[in-house]
Amino acid sequence: MDATVSIVCFKSKKLSNGEYPLMIRITQGKERAYKSLGLSVLDSLWNYNKEEPKRSHPNYCLLYTSDAADDLIGV
Repeated sequence: MDATVSIVCFKSKKLSNGEYPLMIRITQGKERAYKSLGLSVLDSLWNYNKEEPKRSHPNYCLLYTSDAADDLIGV
């Protein structure tokens, strides 16, 4: 079974600075696991429909390119 990996904004946990943490979601079959990226984002800088940062996000290139995502998770 193949696993899928995606970066999601964890909206259920608001940090004290008003931002939301970014998590890696790993799904295999019906099981999901979340791992923190150590990054957070303002609600206004995340596109929840596409599950990606908006172009105005300061770390857009880092979060959006697949090579950078691989570096973040150590693949």
